[in-house]
Amino acid sequence: MKNAFIFILTVGLLSSFIEPTKPREVEIAEKIKSSIRTGNAQSLADHFEKNLELVIDTEKVSFRNVRSDQAGVILKTFFKKHPPKDFRYVFQGTASKVRYCTATYQDIAGGTFQVYILMRITEKDYRINTLHFKKE
Repeated sequence: MKNAFIFILTVGLLSSFIEPTKPREVEIAEKIKSSIRTGNAQSLADHFEKNLELVIDTEKVSFRNVRSDQAGVILKTFFKKHPPKDFRYVFQGTASKVRYCTATYQDIAGGTFQVYILMRITEKDYRINTLHFKKE
């Protein structure tokens, strides 16, 4: 009985030091994943900040500050040229008010892109501040 109490106390103390991923963060990451995996630029644009950094090296696109509606149009063109086959997160992490992800995007022609996504927390939600597609 004493050992069970010590075990429960130890697990409780250790779990207090581990910061669980917040459900809203996971939900947003899954929505972004689904948008990219299906090539839905409009759905992806719903998660953009008003202005963001967008880099798509195959399209010679490199904007440090582009409006979200313009970025949506650019991504729509990208998805038409490079229709998605697969999209997978490689790494996800968080820091103070920031969430970042690296991923792999594969188009149906076999092209592979490294994807970098940086999101910042706003008053309501995480919003994409930086999005890069770099051909491997």
